[in-house]
Amino acid sequence: MKVNRRHFVGILYDVCLFEYASHVGVDQHHVLALADLADTFAFVADFYKHNRPLMDIPCDQFITRNQLHTVIGLLDYIEEMETGAYEIFPRNIEIREDAPSFASSSSMKRDRRTQQESSCRDQQQERERGLTRSRSALDMFVRPERSWSADIYNHRGHDLHQDNDTDLDDEYSIVIPGLSKTDIQTFLWEYAYMPEEYQDDIATLIRYLRRDEWMMNGSKGSIVTFDWGLEGVQKYTKEYNQNKIHKVEIREQEEVKKAQEATQQLQEAWNRQQEAAREQEAALQIKTTDDFIWRLHKSLVISAEDTAAIEDLVKTLEAELSEYFDFCFLALVPIGSFATGSHTRYSDLDLTLTGNTKNITMSALAAALRHFNYENVIISEPRTQPPQPSTPTSATATATSIPQPFVTFVDPKTEMTCHISLNDPLAIYRSKLVYTYNMAEPRFCPVFLALKRLAVQRHLISGSVHQDQHRPVPLGSYALALMLITFLQTENPPLLPKLQQTPLEEENRPLKETIVQGIDCSFDRDWKYHLGLGAGNSKGVAELLMDFCRFFGYVFDYESKEVNARIGAFRWRPDVSSKSGTIGNLSSLAAALPPTTASANSGTAVNSSTSSQSAASASSSLLLSKELGPVTFHIMDPFVMGMNITAACRGDQVRMVKECFQDVYEALNEGDINHVFSKS
Repeated sequence: MKVNRRHFVGILYDVCLFEYASHVGVDQHHVLALADLADTFAFVADFYKHNRPLMDIPCDQFITRNQLHTVIGLLDYIEEMETGAYEIFPRNIEIREDAPSFASSSSMKRDRRTQQESSCRDQQQERERGLTRSRSALDMFVRPERSWSADIYNHRGHDLHQDNDTDLDDEYSIVIPGLSKTDIQTFLWEYAYMPEEYQDDIATLIRYLRRDEWMMNGSKGSIVTFDWGLEGVQKYTKEYNQNKIHKVEIREQEEVKKAQEATQQLQEAWNRQQEAAREQEAALQIKTTDDFIWRLHKSLVISAEDTAAIEDLVKTLEAELSEYFDFCFLALVPIGSFATGSHTRYSDLDLTLTGNTKNITMSALAAALRHFNYENVIISEPRTQPPQPSTPTSATATATSIPQPFVTFVDPKTEMTCHISLNDPLAIYRSKLVYTYNMAEPRFCPVFLALKRLAVQRHLISGSVHQDQHRPVPLGSYALALMLITFLQTENPPLLPKLQQTPLEEENRPLKETIVQGIDCSFDRDWKYHLGLGAGNSKGVAELLMDFCRFFGYVFDYESKEVNARIGAFRWRPDVSSKSGTIGNLSSLAAALPPTTASANSGTAVNSSTSSQSAASASSSLLLSKELGPVTFHIMDPFVMGMNITAACRGDQVRMVKECFQDVYEALNEGDINHVFSKS
């Protein structure tokens, strides 16, 4: 393993400075003769020569090669450092040139070395057995002057010359400032992050320098014995500093974890505050919308006086028609919004003439109305296309429920537009069913009127018969009512019961069977019994309206499901499975077409198997498009089994319905009431 001995010796030099600095206070200085520092490096080189197998980084040759055991070499070495220290010593070191003194410690040491040269050979055996050293072995040699070397140790042998030291040793010293507690901690932490292969060697060298060279305890600290027999200063050892760093890392990790937890807690608290603010804002928007819907309901619902006036009109008109047609047992029955309890001051009055109407025609009915001075009497065609049966078995029942023409007129007294049809008993029971649901849940009517308001403004339903004649609409008020009924039946918990599925026999409430024109129109009419059903659902009218629009804007599958108020569910249509089989068969047929046929159908030439597959896919799509046609909105009649009352709502009109509810939901979610209820 190659080691940068220049760096190692520099760190050792800083540690030596630290040891001397520990002898003085923070405001004091220690003056160290360069000759004494040279003796320190001479000791280190000699120690390595005698204990090489036990040390990690032998640097005796590096020291002698760069003359660090001489004052001249140390002067060059220190002067190359910007601060006089190598890397980790925290203060600046000053080189001081002193007047020569022939009685200096360096001269005395040089004399002692001269005396010891004569006994050097006699002590050779003792030096081999222990740690006793002879500085003369190094001090007698000096290399020719050379620039500082950063060599990597490579065992090329020693090249020492006789020491020619003079009293120059006495002329130079370094001034080492005392260290503060912060400086000491900074130094020790910097040392801890030095390469770990340095640390045991430095710990050993400092131990024996203190004991045998410096004759002082330096920066103090515990002494440990290594497994290989040498001693070391504990705070400089690899094990001590690794444990120190590990503890700090653990502490830092814990602090980071605590900081992260604190940050997370702050973030969570902030998120909760934001969520609470959003909830508060949403609750305020909901309350504002809720209040608006109730005010809208209050402003639209007719007063008791208006209701009495309409009832008087119906009675008067019934008497007049009975008189005109020779008292042939006629009855004029309200249907539509007035019968369902959702009539407003802007609604038309829908009526059907029942009883002995066999010989009464639309022309005769119109003539009778003109006779009694009703205004604007005209015969109108049905507002919507005939409903389509989804199964063959429902074709007969559907034929009995085809919309009939009606007579439109204006009552001059109330200025109300009225429509009279002939003998439409199904319309009577449909109105009664919606009325029962309306009475069973107080929130039904406000939500329904709000839906009618926004649907009229967006041309989903018509506001009057004249509007239908100029611009077809995809839905009607009855279809919208069935959508709302089914939605409230499927809420969790439900707000409305399933009046046609109620097991009355188990509740000792016998159900009166009602058959009209061969159609079962039976349902539970006791709305008071179900009046508290929706108490478990705390949603207000605004939230119900939002959820309704979100459901029909983003959730409901217009292609595959139907709205079925009879069973109270949005279920998969019975015809979907048969169409799925048709799709599978057509796909298999297209895939089985030969390449030439497939390419002919797609209008492209076949050059590879890939183009054949593409052509077959195009043929399949064409066949499927012709087979399935555009998407149709399915809202099933609750009495006539299998009859879709919105059979005419298909293609672009379905898209129009879906986008309308999406638009309303987004506006309600933003609290933009004006956009919802004022859009033209």
